[in-house]
Amino acid sequence: MPEVISPNSGLPVGAWSPTPEAEIAARLASLPRALAILANAKERRQKLGNLAAVIATEKDAFTSLIIAEVGKTPPEAADEVDYAISFITFAAEAADTIESLSERRGERVIKAVPAGPALLITPFNDPLAGITRKIAPAMACGCPAIVKPSSLSHLTAAKLFACIDKAGLGDVLGLVNHTDRSALDRLVRDPAFRVLSFTGSTSTGKALAAAAAGSLKRLVLELGGNNPFLVIEGADVQRAADDAVARKLRAAGQACSAQNRIYVIESLHAAFREALFARLSQVTYGASDSGVTMGPVRTHQAVESLRALVAESARSGAVHSFGTPGAIAAACAFPPTVVENDAALCSHEAFGPLMSLTSVPDQTAAFATAARETQALACYVYGEPRLEEIAMLRFGSIGVNTTRIQGPDVPTGGFGTAGIGREGGRWGLEEFITTVNQRWT
Repeated sequence: MPEVISPNSGLPVGAWSPTPEAEIAARLASLPRALAILANAKERRQKLGNLAAVIATEKDAFTSLIIAEVGKTPPEAADEVDYAISFITFAAEAADTIESLSERRGERVIKAVPAGPALLITPFNDPLAGITRKIAPAMACGCPAIVKPSSLSHLTAAKLFACIDKAGLGDVLGLVNHTDRSALDRLVRDPAFRVLSFTGSTSTGKALAAAAAGSLKRLVLELGGNNPFLVIEGADVQRAADDAVARKLRAAGQACSAQNRIYVIESLHAAFREALFARLSQVTYGASDSGVTMGPVRTHQAVESLRALVAESARSGAVHSFGTPGAIAAACAFPPTVVENDAALCSHEAFGPLMSLTSVPDQTAAFATAARETQALACYVYGEPRLEEIAMLRFGSIGVNTTRIQGPDVPTGGFGTAGIGREGGRWGLEEFITTVNQRWT
């Protein structure tokens, strides 16, 4: 039975069992019946409401579990529970409106119908919200689903599915725990699934898309982002530095939307650098349940990957580490780190508290650099950009003088190798809907 190792202590905090093949087969066989169970929109809305209420009653338990399993700090973990619920409540409110997308045109009826059963593959960095942001729109649109959570967050997923059973959705939502690549490959290729939704790395997303191509599934892929942060003319340097640190260090930098590279125009570089370094020096890091401001990254492998990036970066620029270790060290601790004039992070996403800081001659150069990005998930601009400069940026989300770009009612996703499709808002709902053209004479 595989153990779950906490990034805080390095010790087991639980264990899980791979889902038996017979149980997976039974769940696949039940998908047509599950489609019928979800036919009534009002019932879907009610059960989603039930699920939100059940999760809310378990907030303290989920918060503790997220802290132990993935190493978020208590405020981050509590915020995630609220964030997870927000996707469910948004979808519940929208469930009744799906049928309104149908149209009657004389003899014709254009019906909005569920796209079909969905396979949802979810990330570790948001072990609860990463699942609810997928199951909520699927349920609202009448699509039964099977969830394959990250192998690093099975405990949170299992607790969520206990809540799902209690809310009356156990017949239409299934959980598959597995690390066997061949088992996952069979699920991805299975023609019973008509939607594949995945959040994770670009390389894995490409492999899943290739495997799903044989059955022409609809793809919703939110993949990695090599996200730039621009500081240009008119910027409030202190605010930009504060927001850059807050955005990057949330969940120890393990967020697809965290910035990877900071580009500052030459005239502001010295002032921004001073403000950034001062703010980073105030960070405490260590075991996330010991009162620190930043917890650990998830695994020892992640630590080694970050160290390798730092070693590569040191060939082209200076490396600065910041922060003060907390009273209790974390097994997977990695300090906030900045590399200057770095080339490595131009082509590698740093999934952790590592970022580059580079001076550019002027605003034109800053935007030209950002516009070349192909792994284009999110971009942040601090200062006074012109509309035509923002129009150059093809990113799924753009924050101008803010890093608060996400929410249950807005779309997230990327361009290029950052993904396909959108999650959130009515755009996320539409990924689970298709149409039937009927003509009655």
